[in-house]
Amino acid sequence: MNFQFQLRDYKKQNGTQAVRLRFFTSSKDIQYLDTGVSVLKTQWDEKKQQVKKNTLEEQLNASLNALLNEVKMLYYKNEGVSAKRLLQIYKNSKKYDSSSMLDFFQSIIDETRMKEAIRTAKTYQRYLDKLRTFSSYLSFTDISPLWAKDYELWLMKRGNKPNTIASNFKCLNAILNKAVKLGLIEKNPLKGYEIRTVNTKKESLTIEEITLFEQYDIAPRFKSMVLARDMFLFSFYTAGMRFSDVCKLKWENVTETEIVYTMGKSEKRAGATRYIPITPKLSAILQKYKANKKYVFPVLDKCKDKDIEGIEYTIFIANNKVNRAIKILAEHIGITKHISMHIAKHSFASYAVKNEVDLFHISKLLGHTKLSTTEHYLRDFFQKEQADVMNKLFG
Repeated sequence: MNFQFQLRDYKKQNGTQAVRLRFFTSSKDIQYLDTGVSVLKTQWDEKKQQVKKNTLEEQLNASLNALLNEVKMLYYKNEGVSAKRLLQIYKNSKKYDSSSMLDFFQSIIDETRMKEAIRTAKTYQRYLDKLRTFSSYLSFTDISPLWAKDYELWLMKRGNKPNTIASNFKCLNAILNKAVKLGLIEKNPLKGYEIRTVNTKKESLTIEEITLFEQYDIAPRFKSMVLARDMFLFSFYTAGMRFSDVCKLKWENVTETEIVYTMGKSEKRAGATRYIPITPKLSAILQKYKANKKYVFPVLDKCKDKDIEGIEYTIFIANNKVNRAIKILAEHIGITKHISMHIAKHSFASYAVKNEVDLFHISKLLGHTKLSTTEHYLRDFFQKEQADVMNKLFG
């Protein structure tokens, strides 16, 4: 990388010309950085690359040298980068506070919110709030495996479960990797620090229990419970459609033969659009709500399309209400399993496995992009099937 100062050709009204720092690797990779210094042409020594015959000569040259050294240091820390990338790294170092990790974390959350990823922003904010409680100020240089161990123990003492702690650190690692990418730090100080997770048992309903849900007689006056059951069953019969997607589903997504929608959680990746055939069970549920004009289910009717935060908050509240309702319904039926909307997805996966649907099709129906994700997801269900096989062989 070559570095040199040069005067711009353009003259200002007072006759001075701006000094720029020019750095390049080739004729096709040249970048310029404004130094904030402007002098007359007679006050610039091209050969010595410094200001001359100026009352502020010493101060201006010190400013130029400081900038040059700063840019060079960034290059040495990121040796091999292009001039274009080096300029980006420099601008990022000025955009964010290079010392306060907490401020940087907050800036990433703010950017995430601006991109309308509200749920992700809220989750990250919870993690950051914990960090602020643990330490009111945290620089990048404070973070180390020893610091991480102290933070992990602090989270444990506050009653955080292993998987919750792992989620906190997963987020923290993502933020640190972002700082590396932006050139704020050379490497992730927590790389290699392991946080254990616990494999939680995936609860699911059998098809017999699903049938009990369908056939249980709910008095018409309990409209919220009827809606909760319908949304739960709708999720099951659509191969585990997420609750947020169920809420956001519009009639424009429903044709005579299928439901076509884009998964909200994965809308930016390939394969995010799903095509679900309308089976008789789905058709019966849809018929109950055909009077609704915009959304299939009346959860977001009062929300404005552009009120992203309002929509997410409404879905959050609705999810809690639906989970309470189906839990009460399960108790009435006599099901003692821990029930929630997400169990509909588990129940579908378990039912598909028991009906010998091949892994590839299950993966596509669940909306996974990798078979390895599906294999991990179905691990508990396959273990149950293995136990059944052993019992048939030797029981």
